[in-house]
Amino acid sequence: MPNSRTRRRWTTWLITLLALVSAGKAGGAQLSPMRGQGETPAVFDIERDRQPMASLDGLWRFQPGDDPDGAKGWARPDFDDSAWPLLRSDKPWSEQGYPGMSGFGWYRFAITVPSDSEPLVLQLGPTLTTYRVFIDGKLEGGFGRMPPNLAPRAAWNYHDFAIPRLSGKAEPRVIHVALRVWHSPIWASYLGGGPQVGGHLVGNAQLTTAETTFHERSRRLLFVDLYSYTIAAFIVSLTIAGLYFFRPTEREYLWFAILLMAKATDSALNITKEVFAFPSIPVFDLLDSGMVAIAQGALLLFLTKVLSLRRGIFLNILLAMALISTVFNVFYWPGWLSVPVSALLTVLFLLPSSIWMLVTLAHRALRHNPTARLLLVPVFLVQGLYIADNVLIAIDQFGFRVDTRFFEIPFVTSPYTMHPSVLAELLFLFAMLAFLIRRFTIARRREERWEGALEAARQVQQVLLPEAIPHVAGFEIDCIYRPAEIVGGDFFQILPVGDGDLLVVIGDVAGKGLPAAMMVSMLVGAVRTEVAHGAGPGQLLSTLNERMTGRSHASFTTCLCARISAGGELLIANAGHPAPYCSGQELELPGALPLGVVGGASYEVARFRLAPGDFLTFLSDGVIEAQDKTGHLLGFDRTQELSQQPAVDIAEAASRFGQVDDITVVSIAYQGRSGIEAPAAESVVSLQQSSRRVEPIH
Repeated sequence: MPNSRTRRRWTTWLITLLALVSAGKAGGAQLSPMRGQGETPAVFDIERDRQPMASLDGLWRFQPGDDPDGAKGWARPDFDDSAWPLLRSDKPWSEQGYPGMSGFGWYRFAITVPSDSEPLVLQLGPTLTTYRVFIDGKLEGGFGRMPPNLAPRAAWNYHDFAIPRLSGKAEPRVIHVALRVWHSPIWASYLGGGPQVGGHLVGNAQLTTAETTFHERSRRLLFVDLYSYTIAAFIVSLTIAGLYFFRPTEREYLWFAILLMAKATDSALNITKEVFAFPSIPVFDLLDSGMVAIAQGALLLFLTKVLSLRRGIFLNILLAMALISTVFNVFYWPGWLSVPVSALLTVLFLLPSSIWMLVTLAHRALRHNPTARLLLVPVFLVQGLYIADNVLIAIDQFGFRVDTRFFEIPFVTSPYTMHPSVLAELLFLFAMLAFLIRRFTIARRREERWEGALEAARQVQQVLLPEAIPHVAGFEIDCIYRPAEIVGGDFFQILPVGDGDLLVVIGDVAGKGLPAAMMVSMLVGAVRTEVAHGAGPGQLLSTLNERMTGRSHASFTTCLCARISAGGELLIANAGHPAPYCSGQELELPGALPLGVVGGASYEVARFRLAPGDFLTFLSDGVIEAQDKTGHLLGFDRTQELSQQPAVDIAEAASRFGQVDDITVVSIAYQGRSGIEAPAAESVVSLQQSSRRVEPIH
């Protein structure tokens, strides 16, 4: 007999063999085709294997009128409808003998259902305007709101309605379907009521639902180009709006952002209306025309800006007409105007601005304007297609049969759809982007050149400012200059003259930036020249006035010239500049016009006597006119309180309060003749050793 080890070996081989056989059978069962009882392999039967689905396209019974309370029995299954005329179920009733008909109409048809049928669903195609579905006399659903309904919706989707299942039925049965349809009088003159297209079905619930889903996805794919444009327009509009935020003086970015935002919003409204039947048609017409009016007005203002046109009365009238055009879409709601008249008035109020834009662009293009040449074709496409499309629709609504589908049907369907109007909008968007990129590039280059010129002017101004404050015996001098921009319009000079005297000139050129800096350079050069020739305060101002007259281009300059002798005599001539302060008190000076206003002006010289210890403060109006966030000025009273502080403290206080203009402060402490006896290590103090501060803007 075999031993235990041999028995275990045979047992292991037997278990393995059984496992392999079982796995082979299981695999074979999975790979073998599934066959039902009595089926022949690789043989299919159309009669036996056909799907439980039937088309309802064909002739339906139709009857104008209504049976709202069921008294006539139009919804009952036993109603005799043999006298009702027959209409095709794939065309509206306006094309089958009932033109212009609004109000109610009923459809009836019957369906034979097998005894052992699975749950069935009735699928109805797009039907205008609203309707209710009765199956064997029982209301099973519908679409939309029945009248009174001033704002009806139009659905172009397919809708499913479950057919009640009767258990225990051993033989086929006939079910009767009745449709109560109401068609809005708003568009009855040009759009018929009832079923609009074919594709009505009845059959298995799962298959019918899949068919409905297919129709929904197909309709969404029909507007994929509109989806894409809407997203692109929204993104670009937000980008351009951000660009305007950083460059608020360039209004063309604002108008273009508003233009694109309005177009993107209008496109989104079109998508929701076509795909989801929302909002209602009258509300959509109002919102749509509003977005069109905003876009038209923004385009008008955009072209006015980029073509450097002046907005006169004529342009304001065109703008007003474009914005008013939207109100006509309200008048057909209560029946004050018909839909065709409202649509035509809307187009007519937009037409003048469209014509003006095209004529202006064409005229400028012929005169070799690069902006007009770039924008003419895209603006023509957008404006021309919109006007042509709406005029054709209005003509069709008036009852003249014209084909309006040219602008509605996509001319490209693969791999995705492309409508003519969307293509025109995309070309317009790309052209406008190309234009704005070109314009931004040119502006940036101009700014770089301007920044270079400003930097050169700043360097010139730094050279013109006192390089070092001279040490004049008997005087302690401090000064600070803080421009509001890179270069400013304030200037000052502190020059030793005569035998121990000191000459102070402080002024403010109206304006800022490069023009003011150039005027400062001319004035400082003239001051140094005249001082070298021994000119006194009054004569110096008269000479500066003559040099400025006729050169300042409607600008002017305030200036004050003071000469302080070693003995304490103070001579001041003023040309409209803020008066200085002496030990906290404002000096009274005779009034005079600023420089450059009137030629041949003379300037009276005021005389004062200083005592040792007196503290003079000269400043520009940038200190007095410092302004806080609420709009309040620092003012004369606060400036007088600050006038005895060091120059840097005065400037810092004005800057903290709210600097809006250049700030210049020069303070001089008069020490008298005792200061003359004090030894001086050097006759001139360098910039590092002095308290002079020049603080440019960063």
